[in-house]
Amino acid sequence: MTGTHRTTANTDGPPEAPRGRTRWGVAAAILGLPALAVTGFLALMALWVLFGES
Repeated sequence: MTGTHRTTANTDGPPEAPRGRTRWGVAAAILGLPALAVTGFLALMALWVLFGES
């Protein structure tokens, strides 16, 4: 009877990217979310100036 060797890889945290590789999801969130927030703010300001009640 042979035993089965079971191991769990890196169970104490999030999976790590291979060395030298960029986690593009994290990079996109860091760069993209502030850009979306600023773009949305500028769009709302433009709509307020153009179509605001006066």
